[in-house]
Amino acid sequence: MRKTKDILIFVFTLIVISALAYGIYLFFYIQKRYEESPTELKSIYTESRYLSGFSNNTLKLRTEYMLIKTVRDSIIIYDYRSVTDSTRNLKISYLTKSQKLKFNLSDYKKYETKTFQSNKNSEIWFDKYEMKEPIIDGMSSILFNQEYGILAIANLLGPSAFFMDKPNDSLQVRKIIEKLY
Repeated sequence: MRKTKDILIFVFTLIVISALAYGIYLFFYIQKRYEESPTELKSIYTESRYLSGFSNNTLKLRTEYMLIKTVRDSIIIYDYRSVTDSTRNLKISYLTKSQKLKFNLSDYKKYETKTFQSNKNSEIWFDKYEMKEPIIDGMSSILFNQEYGILAIANLLGPSAFFMDKPNDSLQVRKIIEKLY
């Protein structure tokens, strides 16, 4: 009886020590994986964007945003910050190797290449991205360019958003709407 009790105590102690060791290993593994390497290339750009909201066949909301673009080795983060209302900020990540977008816990994959040209004289083309796993009330399409960022976020059930580089560019917004819908 005493021997069985000693074996059980030994096994329990071994399991506890193994669990602690595994927890410490995971902690350091996650720390190392997600730390920002000082040698990693990092550039930050800031530009102005003007949001136009489209809902019920009318252009509505017009707000200025600051786009803060952070470029790293394998990811570009686009941080859109509203000048007037911080609750309207949004962040999107572009994974350069897989050419996927991450937005609001959803993954978007490239659906069409060179879907929309910003204007006739420009060499900037926007690709169309769709949700990898579509949901009924989710966003439909995103027009995106790696250099520019988001041009449009289409939403069939709610307002759509257009991030323009010029204020009051309603003609360009109408062209984008025609292309998306």
